[in-house]
Amino acid sequence: MVDVGVAIASDNIPSVEQWIDQQLIAKPTIVQVGEWNGDRTKRFNTLIVQPYVLAQEIVAA
Repeated sequence: MVDVGVAIASDNIPSVEQWIDQQLIAKPTIVQVGEWNGDRTKRFNTLIVQPYVLAQEIVAA
């Protein structure tokens, strides 16, 4: 997630576009947000890179 934040902050457009094309990063859908709000047990790592908030779900082991 830090690599994505650095790429966004440094305007590394080729890397960010590649991640978007590969669906490695994406804006959450309304359905995803609804699921996240409905399940308060989900946990996320987050990183703010103004004006964006990056979130990565922590998968239970």
